Amino acid sequence: MAYNSDFFKKKTQELLQNFYNLTGIKICLYDIEGNEVYYFPQKLSGFCSVLRKNSLMNERCLQCEKRAMAECKKTQSHYQYTCHAGLMECITPVMYNQTLLGYVMIGQIRKKGEDFDKIKQYLCEEFLPLLQEEYHKLPKLSEDKVNSAVCILDACAGYEYLKNIMNSDEQKLDVRIAGYVNSNLTSDLSVQKLCSVFRVSTGELYAIFKEYFSSTPADYVKNRRLGTACDLLNKSQLKVRDVCKKVGIDDYNYFSKIFKKKFGVSPTEYRKSFRI
Repeated sequence: MAYNSDFFKKKTQELLQNFYNLTGIKICLYDIEGNEVYYFPQKLSGFCSVLRKNSLMNERCLQCEKRAMAECKKTQSHYQYTCHAGLMECITPVMYNQTLLGYVMIGQIRKKGEDFDKIKQYLCEEFLPLLQEEYHKLPKLSEDKVNSAVCILDACAGYEYLKNIMNSDEQKLDVRIAGYVNSNLTSDLSVQKLCSVFRVSTGELYAIFKEYFSSTPADYVKNRRLGTACDLLNKSQLKVRDVCKKVGIDDYNYFSKIFKKKFGVSPTEYRKSFRI
């Protein structure tokens, strides 16, 4: 059956909803490229929605997810960790015939016995009152209950309907576009090029980006390049000038300008913030 089959959609949504009803924990299904395919009950909790209003915090959230997926991909087993904001999360691989198809992630869980004062040092000061309010709405579980939830998570990842929906040869166009952009950041990613690669008109391309990414093609590509630049600044020893070239931006001054506009700090200042 096709990737977007109504039958598989319904079965997958039921699975995620049943997990949430049983545990009270948010659950997400990601494809191999790290794009969210399904989630329940909502895309982000109130806590994370507030946190991600800050560009630097949002980027740290994205980097945290990428590191978790990288670890899960390497070990091909579930990976339980504490996110940069002090919440518990776990990710497990969706495997079929020893092939990684995607990931299932649960998270935004408060540690039992830990209060807001212990994590507020990791958060942005401008939203602390709102974050504190939303923090107390997050599920709070003991270690035993989290471990039980992880066992159920592993069972979900082995669910045949879920494997079928991830294993289809017919991927949605938005997933294919996201994967192409991520794999070709140093190449031409103009509207004309994307239209040619995916055989759609300019109007169709803009409509796809608006519906699935809430963005224009140019802004989406720019943000993916900046996100990858953050990853390189955090993990590599490359000079800033080399980082901007690695993500397909040849003009160093332009790179510095748009980076600071998005994150509120220069690339050099961003790198220092991770190495204190």
